[in-house]
Amino acid sequence: MMKELLKPSILWMLIFVPISIAISYLAPKQEIALFVTSCLGLVVLAYLISQATEQLAEKTGPTIGGLLNASFSNLPEIIFGITALLNGLGDLVKASMTGAIIGNLLLVLGHAMFAGGMRHGTQYFSRDRASDASTGLLIASIAILLPTVYHISAGPEARAGATTANLSIWLCVLILVCYFASIVYTLTAKVESGPASKPTPATDAVIQAHKAGEPKAIEKAEAELKQDAAKWTTGFAVGVLGVSSFLIAMLSDSVAESIDVVKNALGLTELFLGVVVVAAIGNVSSQMTSVAQAMKNNMDLAFEVAISASVQVALLVVPLLVLVSYALGKPMDLEFTIPEIVALGAGVLIVMQISADGKANWLNGVQLLALWLIISVLFYFLPAQDATPNTAAAPAAATAPAAP
Repeated sequence: MMKELLKPSILWMLIFVPISIAISYLAPKQEIALFVTSCLGLVVLAYLISQATEQLAEKTGPTIGGLLNASFSNLPEIIFGITALLNGLGDLVKASMTGAIIGNLLLVLGHAMFAGGMRHGTQYFSRDRASDASTGLLIASIAILLPTVYHISAGPEARAGATTANLSIWLCVLILVCYFASIVYTLTAKVESGPASKPTPATDAVIQAHKAGEPKAIEKAEAELKQDAAKWTTGFAVGVLGVSSFLIAMLSDSVAESIDVVKNALGLTELFLGVVVVAAIGNVSSQMTSVAQAMKNNMDLAFEVAISASVQVALLVVPLLVLVSYALGKPMDLEFTIPEIVALGAGVLIVMQISADGKANWLNGVQLLALWLIISVLFYFLPAQDATPNTAAAPAAATAPAAP
């Protein structure tokens, strides 16, 4: 671990964790500095949780390891979501969840396809896995769309009743059923069909370098293999997981407390902060992993990382946080804004289209990145008063003249 800290890497950003904590206690009125340092600290803490989870997964075998990855890979988003809910920021939580799904589909996968395509040309991945993941995302997108359709279609009295809560809860339960079914299928499919002797990407790179007979390539590949072979002890990995989770809770609270000042000072809406800024922080770990694998010409794993992250947010994090919100007495329903729904649907559809043939190239990456930038620009210029689909309906109902 010390060798990793001495090398230039994302771990150098750990310095922002104590800086953020110091600001929160010594200069709590410096909200913008607190927000920036806390966000930067969350980036590296999310990366550490991802690394700790991967280390634990490797030690427990494919079945338990897959379950650990499914359970803890989205822990930063869950911790931040619960902390923000306790601070009454339900809209920010929903925006960040939508942004996490869109970001993994477009920013993470687009970056991976562009980087891998520029180095290796056309790359290939499993069409079957892409189809299964796209189906799960499509189900989640439809479930997210339905409460908004209900709100638009139903009258003011129906919207004010308990129907929204009941609808959201039932949909969340059904989405979670789909998620756990996909986990069971994925784990059993890996056990049945996964070849035990398949070399890791780092090992395969060493083999290919020796075949080519290039000394520099051999030296680089062997260095990557040594780095890939570096293991944490179980106790150390558990310790990193626990400490990082605790620190994420602290920094998430700082972000939640400073969000109002940041919005007013920078002229940003809560929707933009959630969909673009907060979501990008949570996606850093999956982006680093996906791009690194694409650069090693392992596009199958790169695609799996990006798509799995989106599926887990859509089918696990979103419904889980909705159910937790009702348990905490801070209810958050499944009603999303029209721009969020359109952006999410567009992201799912374009990924389904691009991944249909099991091939990827740098142009596909540019297309995904361009769509993510277009969506980001939309949310940047979207006025806060136009963000929710019902903001216009409520005032209109309140100011309507009484019938004679």
